[in-house]
Amino acid sequence: MKKTPFVYSKEPAFINRKEALTYLNSWLCQRSDNILFLFGPKSSGKTTLIMKFIESLQNKAFDIKHFNLREIFIGNYSDFIQAFFEINYSKSKEDVKEKREYNLKLFKLSKEILKSLEDKKLDPFVVMKKELEKIAAKGKRPIIIIDELQALDDIYLNGQRDLLKELFNFFVAITKESHLCHVMIASSDGYFINRIYEDSKLKKTSIFFEVDYLNEKDIRYWLSHLKEESSITAYTLTQKQIKTIWKYFGGSVWEISHILGELLNFTKNNQIQETDLKQVIHKQIDMNKGKFNYYAKINKSKKALFKQIFCIQKHKEEFDENDLESLVDEGKFEEIALTEELTNLVRLNYLAFNPTTSLYKLQGKSMFYGLQKYLHGSI
Repeated sequence: MKKTPFVYSKEPAFINRKEALTYLNSWLCQRSDNILFLFGPKSSGKTTLIMKFIESLQNKAFDIKHFNLREIFIGNYSDFIQAFFEINYSKSKEDVKEKREYNLKLFKLSKEILKSLEDKKLDPFVVMKKELEKIAAKGKRPIIIIDELQALDDIYLNGQRDLLKELFNFFVAITKESHLCHVMIASSDGYFINRIYEDSKLKKTSIFFEVDYLNEKDIRYWLSHLKEESSITAYTLTQKQIKTIWKYFGGSVWEISHILGELLNFTKNNQIQETDLKQVIHKQIDMNKGKFNYYAKINKSKKALFKQIFCIQKHKEEFDENDLESLVDEGKFEEIALTEELTNLVRLNYLAFNPTTSLYKLQGKSMFYGLQKYLHGSI
């Protein structure tokens, strides 16, 4: 008996990004000569873009090694080995079912080699290079894509070697030097990318591509075509409601998708009432208000910093550290302490940092309105 497929009331949307996909394909058509860094604020759609890019490369002459480190816990060297390598079952009749069900497209090795890696008798980068050479010898073009690479920060090899430093030395060797493999790195932590880029070896071996929030035109198109783009048939939005969503969430894809899901609980006659939309929006704004309140607590310096950021962001889309100079002049922060505070706010996703311009901005419009409510009690 044929099973009826389950129909979801909402599907994830992928809107436009033609320019980004064109750029990535153009980069891939060139012989590997650099490391490509994808950066942008949280919820701007980097991971979805990567998945669409990978999907577009299926049935072509590519062998893609994709690691989404958001999905993998890596706390030490052993975790790293288990995340990047797995046993090759292709030459064994045992565990064939497991092989079919859990083919993660990692580096597949014999049990003996994997054991030697775990015992630190073999260098993982030597093994990876040999595996990439095997792929290239078969006429395939290897691509390594790593999402949220900062998960490997503070992990060491053999108790001494910095894993990230060794990994980027390896990436430089297989891109700029041997042209063996394309390497793409994605991260929402702009400070992390900037710190990596400050390594002199990477300055002439790296290029950057920003994946920012969607523009107003794309958001308006999406919210006017919910059935086609998100499989939502329970309701339609008015132009006024679309304008309201844009006002409070801008082009933040994940947040808007979340709001659309919440609104399914308030459908009446294929419509959404204004009061219900405001309730859903205010709930999200209140959550962001709570984040600022929790972070600052009763610390007067942090409150002063948030107030200054809010005043700046009312008039400027981005700002640099010089815009906060008055906080140092007034004795609210030492210069080094202010930099450390901004670094922490980036890592905790209060702020986004652009590593190519060294400019900051709040992580989306909803954070701006959450900060406004934190400071003034209303939006």
